[in-house]
Amino acid sequence: MTGWTRWRDDNRANWEDRVPVHLGPGGYSIEAMAAEPTRLSDTVRHDAAWLPPLAGLRVAHLQCHLGTDTLSLVRLGAAEVAGLDFAPSALASARSLFARTGTAGRFVEGDVHDAVALLGTGRFDVVYASMGAINWIPSIGRWIAVAASLLAPGGLLHLRDVHPMAMTIDPASDLALAIRFPYGESAEPVTLHEGTTYVGDGRRLAHATTHEWSHGLGETVQAALDAGLAITRLEELYWTEYRHLASMVEEPGGRFVLPEGPERLPLQFLLQARKPG
Repeated sequence: MTGWTRWRDDNRANWEDRVPVHLGPGGYSIEAMAAEPTRLSDTVRHDAAWLPPLAGLRVAHLQCHLGTDTLSLVRLGAAEVAGLDFAPSALASARSLFARTGTAGRFVEGDVHDAVALLGTGRFDVVYASMGAINWIPSIGRWIAVAASLLAPGGLLHLRDVHPMAMTIDPASDLALAIRFPYGESAEPVTLHEGTTYVGDGRRLAHATTHEWSHGLGETVQAALDAGLAITRLEELYWTEYRHLASMVEEPGGRFVLPEGPERLPLQFLLQARKPG
C-alpha cells in the first residue's frame, strides 16, 4: 500500500465516522435544509457574493460531503450539479437529501484525483470547492490540474479554504498564535489523533487518525497558472465561518474574528480562476 493510499483510507474511515455525528444534533441542519426550500448552507451563503450567476450553468462540487452545499448551489440556480466524495455514507446522505427535496443531482464516489474519469472532461462551467477540502490532499498542483480538466472553455474554478498561515497555528496557543505546523507542502502529512469532529455532540470517533497537508499561497497560485488558468480573484480573509481558535468572537452574519488585532492572521483565502476560451 502506498503512502497516499494508506493516508486516504485512514481519512475516509474518519470521515465515515463523522457522518452520523454531522447528521445529528448540532450538525449540518439537514432537516432544516430539507424543510426550507430557499435555505442555503452557511458555506454557500458566505460564498454567494463571489459566485457568478449560476442560472443555466453546470457545476462540479469536489469533496461534497453531505450535499448541503451542493443543494445550495442548485438553489442559487445551477442547472446541473455533480458531487464527488470518497465517503459512501456521506454520499448516501446527499442522495437522500436530494430525493427528499425533489432535486436533480448526480453523486459519484471516488478519489478526487480520479474526478476527470468519474465526472467527465471539460463538462463544467464551474468547479466549486470550499472550506476544508484541500487540506486532505498532498499536492495542490495535482488537485488544481484535475479541476482545470473538468472545466469547459471559459469555466471558473472557485476555491475558498483555510489560509495556509492559519494552518500553521497551534490551536492550544490561541491568541499567542504560536506556529506549530508547516506552511507549505511537505512530502509527509501532519498526522493527528484527535478523535472528534468540528460540529455535533462531541462524541468520540472510532477512527481517530487523520493526515493533512498545508499548501502555501504561492504554491496554490502557481498551480493555477501551471494548469493554464487565468486568475481573476485572490483575496485573503480575516474572518471565518466557525471558531477556528477558542478566543474568536462572532460578528453579525455568522463571521468569527480574532478578538484582538484580527489583521495579524489571515484565516481564509479565496481563489477564482478561469479556463481560457
